[in-house]
Amino acid sequence: MKLRDAINDARTRLDEAGVPEAEFDARALAAHVLRLRLSQLAMQQERMLTGDELAAFDTLVTCRARREPLQYLLGSTGFYGREFVCDPRALIPRPDTEALVDVSLELIEELGLRVAVDVGTGSGVIAVTLAAEVEGLEVLATDSSEDALALAAENVRRHALDSRVTLAQGRWLDPALDEAWVQRVEMVVSNPPYIRADEFEALMPEIVKHEPREALVDTEPDGIGSYRAIVEQCTSLPRLQAVAFEVGEGQATQVAELMREALRAREIIIRKDLGKIDRVVAAVVGIGER
Repeated sequence: MKLRDAINDARTRLDEAGVPEAEFDARALAAHVLRLRLSQLAMQQERMLTGDELAAFDTLVTCRARREPLQYLLGSTGFYGREFVCDPRALIPRPDTEALVDVSLELIEELGLRVAVDVGTGSGVIAVTLAAEVEGLEVLATDSSEDALALAAENVRRHALDSRVTLAQGRWLDPALDEAWVQRVEMVVSNPPYIRADEFEALMPEIVKHEPREALVDTEPDGIGSYRAIVEQCTSLPRLQAVAFEVGEGQATQVAELMREALRAREIIIRKDLGKIDRVVAAVVGIGER
């Protein structure tokens, strides 16, 4: 079978399965199997696929039709201009989270910060990106999941940042409260679970069936329990100067007020994502002034 026909058949199968952007996904899977860039497919349309290539492509298309996430099938994804290993051990990095990185980088530069904590690091993309973008920045990346930290370790090694990104297992900021870090941390960054339990089943099948639920769903009915827990621990960091959170739709006001009260915030920043939703809430805090 020619590549052109294989892609068309795959697109039809994915369309029938309700997969969004079926044509793009079919092309991406074909490029992955053939070890080509997407831009190279156009010149390969008449290529005859071998039996092994067809079998591998069919397997991936079948998985995608079952709504397994494309990024997990490809084994990697792009974030902030870099490529990261991506698999079911952690959430898929999303473009909207780049807004959190943007705000964090602005605060790091403005305040001259040198030590940050990425709370709930997952695949490690935020920690790695901050360290890669800011020369000399030291980042402690925490997560309660051993599997997620193993994935994060792969990404830290991939970007050769072992000397400046430290991984630690623990709940929220627990590792940062250790004597080796507590007097040094100047910034806290986090994309914590913020989806309400009653909202979860309505999400796309790719999320509900395949991404780790514990990294998505907050334990409190209002969806901001994670923020309360992290902010409470932030009050034990004497040199803390800034906190930046990714938040769910409609949560920005509540999280901003929480930070204003508990952290004596001197400045609150709210930033929209690509969909014009308030997605980042950050604060310059006054804890160290006490």
